[in-house]
Amino acid sequence: MTACLPAYVIERLFWEQRGMTVEDVVYAEIVFALTMVVLEVPFGLVADRLGRKISFVTGVLFETLSFWILLQAYELSSFLLAMVLAGIGSAAVSGAEEALIYETMKQLLQKERFEKTISRLNATSLAAAGVAALIGAWLATSYELTVHYELSLGCLMLAFFASCLLIEPDTSGRTVVPVTRRDRCRWQVFPSFARITLLSISFGTTITFLDEFWQLYVRDREIAVSWFGTILIGLMVAQALGNLLPKPNRPFVPLSVLLLVYAGGFILLSLIDSPWSVLVLFGLFLIYGWSEPVLTTWLQGNLTDDSRATGSSMVSMLESLVTIGVGLGFGQISQDAGLDGAYFYLGLVCGAIGAGLLIRYRKSRNV
Repeated sequence: MTACLPAYVIERLFWEQRGMTVEDVVYAEIVFALTMVVLEVPFGLVADRLGRKISFVTGVLFETLSFWILLQAYELSSFLLAMVLAGIGSAAVSGAEEALIYETMKQLLQKERFEKTISRLNATSLAAAGVAALIGAWLATSYELTVHYELSLGCLMLAFFASCLLIEPDTSGRTVVPVTRRDRCRWQVFPSFARITLLSISFGTTITFLDEFWQLYVRDREIAVSWFGTILIGLMVAQALGNLLPKPNRPFVPLSVLLLVYAGGFILLSLIDSPWSVLVLFGLFLIYGWSEPVLTTWLQGNLTDDSRATGSSMVSMLESLVTIGVGLGFGQISQDAGLDGAYFYLGLVCGAIGAGLLIRYRKSRNV
């Protein structure tokens, strides 16, 4: 059964070997989240002012340092320092990565291929994570758990050197927009930005709680732990397939309708008391995978060159804040009504947002 252990189990076992309690792990996760919330927008501004490459390289460097400290850590203070560095790294990469890809393709006159490129990158990332999880589970049967982190550190060092070879997009051809015209342009773009933000938060926040607690949900459906690794790979495959499915030219209505279907999936999860409900899980990850590149492309296309990284970071920061707020309600409801009640709650919230967006859109079309 050890060979089927998913990656999250190996991570928890590593932390336990270092003397970390569940409470300590929670503290570390909170520190990471707060670091992300505080620094995402400032790093977005840095990427917009000083360049995407410098922000990206800084992020990879800090993530590399965080793994190096994890390998030396045996006390809570060291783990918290590692989480701060990891948060800095993630915040630095957050807005710069997509902006760098978008502007590079724009410079190469291939902007229309951005969505397909992001889809393939996401699918490749999920495939790599799945392979890494299988290799990690196999290694756990023969080697110390530190080997996983040593290999990760090596991969991050290679990623750092590779990031140093990136080429900053040429900014000399950007047109200088007068202040008054820029302000007017941003007021016109704001409704689209608000819709993108609401949809991104709806999909991103809910998938966080699905990703964190699907193991408990599956256990409650009396599915053996030996199947957890297979289910994890299935969820990754579903999300990757969603990334690769065809996408619409006008995304708002399809995304809003799909959000309603997505909300219905959460409600079904709470109502179906059968092992077959795992198929609904696969469907939800498929829908989320489809929404990822659509929302990314829509967001990048609505942001100006001088605010692209900042705008992306702002959406990510708002998603983190909403995740914390929704998490408080999720935790309270799960204590009172169980995990099924908490998923029902998420379904109602998503359904209300999707319906509200469609009603608002219909009213604006009739005006």
